[in-house]
Amino acid sequence: MKHTLEKLWDEYFAEECAVIDTEEERMFLRKAAEVHKKASELLTKEQNNAIEKYTEALYDIQAYLIKKAFFKGCEFAISLFVDAGNFGKT
Repeated sequence: MKHTLEKLWDEYFAEECAVIDTEEERMFLRKAAEVHKKASELLTKEQNNAIEKYTEALYDIQAYLIKKAFFKGCEFAISLFVDAGNFGKT
């Protein structure tokens, strides 16, 4: 089942979830870009590099946890359907 969930995530959901298609999402991106620009102007090149590495590490853990939550949600939904199908059977 894990292989199927990996394929579903890699070939559909990750790409679909990354699409920026609402004004709210565009607003968040603009805000992040503005904050990044201001911070970059205040920091030295060495400090900017350190912040970029830190940000990448945060993105990596966030991506991992999002995927993990997706898998756990799918596993829960499947177990719920199986239990519902067995409801009342002894």
